[in-house]
Amino acid sequence: MGQLHLLSSTVTTLAVPSPSLLATVARGGNNPAPAVPLVALGTQNGTIEVVDVLANAVSVSFAVHSSTVRGLRWLGNSRLASFSYNQVSDKSGGYNNKLVITCLRSGLNRPFRVLQKPERAAIRALRASSSGRYLLIMFRDAPVEVWAMTKNPIMLRSLALPFTVLEWTLPAAPRPSQNASKQSSTSKEGTAAESSDESSESFAFALVNGALGVFEVHGRRIRDFRPKWPSSSFASSDGLVTAMAYRLPHVVMGDRSGNIRWWDVITGLSSSFSTHREGIRRIKFSPVVHGDRSRGRIAVLFYDNTFSIFDLDSADPLANALLHPQSPGTLVLELDWLSTRTRKDEPLVLCIAGADSSFRLVEVNTDTKINSASRLLTTKERFRPMPLCLPILFPTAHALALRMILQLGVKPSWFECNNSDTLGSNSFKEGPATFGDLRSYMIETTLPPIGDSVVAELLLKVLEPYRKDGCILDDGRATLYSAIVNKGTCARFAFAAAIFGDFQEALFWLQLPQALQHSLDKSTSRSSEKGFESSVRADSEQTSTLNRIASSERSAARNVANDTASCGQLSTMAFKQEQLWFNANERIPWHDKLDSEDALQKRIHELVSLGNLEAAVSLLLSTPPEGTNFYPNALRAVVLSSAVSRSLHELAVKVVAANMVRTDKSLSGTHLLCAVGKYQEACSQLQDAGCWIDAATLAATHLRGSDYARVLQRWAGFVLRGEQNMWRALILYVAAGALPEALETLRSNQRPDTAALFLLACHEIYSQITTESKPDDEVPESATERSQKLLFPSKNVSDENLIAVSEVFGQYQQKLIHLCMDMEPIVN
Repeated sequence: MGQLHLLSSTVTTLAVPSPSLLATVARGGNNPAPAVPLVALGTQNGTIEVVDVLANAVSVSFAVHSSTVRGLRWLGNSRLASFSYNQVSDKSGGYNNKLVITCLRSGLNRPFRVLQKPERAAIRALRASSSGRYLLIMFRDAPVEVWAMTKNPIMLRSLALPFTVLEWTLPAAPRPSQNASKQSSTSKEGTAAESSDESSESFAFALVNGALGVFEVHGRRIRDFRPKWPSSSFASSDGLVTAMAYRLPHVVMGDRSGNIRWWDVITGLSSSFSTHREGIRRIKFSPVVHGDRSRGRIAVLFYDNTFSIFDLDSADPLANALLHPQSPGTLVLELDWLSTRTRKDEPLVLCIAGADSSFRLVEVNTDTKINSASRLLTTKERFRPMPLCLPILFPTAHALALRMILQLGVKPSWFECNNSDTLGSNSFKEGPATFGDLRSYMIETTLPPIGDSVVAELLLKVLEPYRKDGCILDDGRATLYSAIVNKGTCARFAFAAAIFGDFQEALFWLQLPQALQHSLDKSTSRSSEKGFESSVRADSEQTSTLNRIASSERSAARNVANDTASCGQLSTMAFKQEQLWFNANERIPWHDKLDSEDALQKRIHELVSLGNLEAAVSLLLSTPPEGTNFYPNALRAVVLSSAVSRSLHELAVKVVAANMVRTDKSLSGTHLLCAVGKYQEACSQLQDAGCWIDAATLAATHLRGSDYARVLQRWAGFVLRGEQNMWRALILYVAAGALPEALETLRSNQRPDTAALFLLACHEIYSQITTESKPDDEVPESATERSQKLLFPSKNVSDENLIAVSEVFGQYQQKLIHLCMDMEPIVN
């Protein structure tokens, strides 16, 4: 069981939290810590991925280290300790060890044990007690450090012993509910170490010479646990213990010869057997709940990256072993048991980090008496499988076929058989004639025909295997599509683009109706352009104009604040005066929070672009006389606020502006041009300097008609060639009324399908606008007449060009059909 999820980097280690009676003492009380369904994965690029195994998703990702995460351990169930290191390359040598505590609740990463210079030895492992109170840091050829993991970690002691392995004790396994009275004395004896002092914890270890031991940590003291030793014959022949697991009262060990030995620290009883395998790298006790028949089940990871599961309570552990279950081809780097099991009839779950950088959950069913139906029900309840319906994973030709079907419009009923349960129902088996012609699934439309009309049915036949297998769209996306399918071409085109991950294209389709409406509105008002300019010129000679400009700008900004087109990613495609004003008003407080001269100049620049000259003059006059920019600021303030003779004022300002543009890099000259009404020249200078948004904002405030369109069109050319953002350039072309340039951009970028869809969208939007603007007594054209003639709101595009777009689209569709027919569907 598991999931398909892309991790940020190669997995190097994993850690599973272990609930303990001691884990919540620091927060008050001795209640058990809740078992959280989380697994932490360390990766090669230094991140820690926390996987929620019940939700089948990566819950959170922490960027902790700048190099590979070498080790990872849970401190309780809400903190993680991790380490990395890098070798110093200079003559002094050594290692830079980095230890970090990550808090899952706050998201903070706090380094500890920070040293100013490299160390002689690198860290080789971390071992955390089950309560999270203590941490052992093991080094290569250096003493082991014992730390108390308080708010500010404290090193308790350095143990200079030749350890090979050491492990903290797990919480004691609960005793069987049956025969409780008979085993009461044994229970007291087996848990004497914990009951004597609830705040103490112990760890077992093995030395290089094969000697064993158990230490107990109580507060800040470390003392010998004084276990009962096994017989002398228990010593390993080669003396090197490579793996260990410890759960009171049993210590289980594995050596490099593949032998497994276990020892009771209370009674001194011991036993052993050989696995006849390579050396043992890791041993993990399985979690135990009330009613379990066995408390000696262990998972063993060998040095050849395979694993087995043994039951030490059975008479012959080797004969009853589960050898590499369910995943014979997986090489395992690390493993541990998931600790969320609460009932004995629930299966054991093993967490595995594979050498192929996979994270897997392996279900281990050891009790054959549990019926398979109940196991399946338990699995479904605990691990909620989610369908993976990603059309982008289809073969390229089939993905393009689905994209075209979504764009042309398919009825929501097409998705009703989008799962295996429906396919198995009696209603579906009545016969294919029930569905009739596949073209009946396509929505009815009054749009003019474009391309090949037969293509839709062929594409539906190509996609039929995917639909039957239930992997086209999940229920959520199908519901969203059914809500917008009849809301016009632009809505369908935007949905298809978003499903395939092209969000810039989706934004383009969403903004296209507003941009085209904006262009048509500007073109109808060109006849009154001269009258408008003359009235503005007359009003500008009155002092009260400044107040009117400022107040109108502020009210417009307030009104547009509720406009959804000005929020989120759509604001990056802003072209309307209100939208550009709103964005500029958002930027002004950013500049206001900075104290530098550069921030002051930017704020003045925004205010002038908005037409709020009063605020700009106020800022300019606040410049101190000793400031380096006092003269240009004072000059601009005088010019912007003056009310002198217009002819003399215009001549003087033009001369000063010309000189300032040559010598001053702060674009002060453009402000002087604004003072005398030379907004077109000011916009050109701003665009020459690369201030494209400032130029557009200034043009939206002061220019109309063709002058405004020229600014937008030049901006569109820069966005297309300089920023390589075709979709944003297309919106600017449409807003400027440069529809031929927009169409040519699509054709030159070899997008025949998008060019044809662009014509359909423009036709639909233009038809709606013209229908709404006609007088009531005028007889409208019939739907048949409108559907046969493609309307494109530009006189500079001939009918031959429109026909050519349609013909090329038809050729593209035919080619796509051939590709789809030649390719077998991939259905898992």
